[in-house]
Order: sequence, then C-alpha cells, then structure tokens
Amino acid sequence: MVTQEYVPSQPGKVRITFSLPASIWADQVQLAGDFNEATAGGMPLHRDESGWSISLLLDQDRAYTYWYLIDQERVTDWNADGYAIGSDGNRRSIVIARPQHWSG
Repeated sequence: MVTQEYVPSQPGKVRITFSLPASIWADQVQLAGDFNEATAGGMPLHRDESGWSISLLLDQDRAYTYWYLIDQERVTDWNADGYAIGSDGNRRSIVIARPQHWSG
C-alpha cells in the first residue's frame, strides 16, 4: 500500500509511505526506484508489528517508478497508480506524488 501526505513545512514535497503487510515473511524487504536511481540493492523497509514500511519525502506532481525486493526477489505493487516496463524489460510500479488530503 502507498499513502501520501502533504507536508506544510516542506512546500512542493509529499511524504509517501510505502508499506507491506506483516504477513510477508522475509528476512529483508527493500524499495528501489527513480528516487534512489533504481539501485539494485534498494532502501530497506523497517518492520514492526503492523508490517514493513518506509517513508520518503518526494517532489510533488511527479511520477516515480518503483518496485519491492523481498529477499532479493523483485515484486510489483499491484495497487500502484500505474505500471511501466523498464529498459531492462522488468515491470515497474508507478506512484504519482499528489497528496490525497491538503491541509494548511
């Protein structure tokens, strides 16, 4: 699941939280995509009782491609805003950085 939040103290930015359920049994879950130059290793998600998650502060009104690495196996987010095929032939999920609720 991906959630978005407007951050009043950061104009032009959106806090995007990428999360997966606690039922995913893995030693390591990572996130890779445009925001980290699509490095093979990705950024580690943190695990707690509610599941796996990571929050990033990204530029508003921009589309980002991403994917999860669950124990190094590439996984598509089927609840994404859209999908694309990368130059490597792999499917990538897309999130469009637009917060659902504006405050301020």
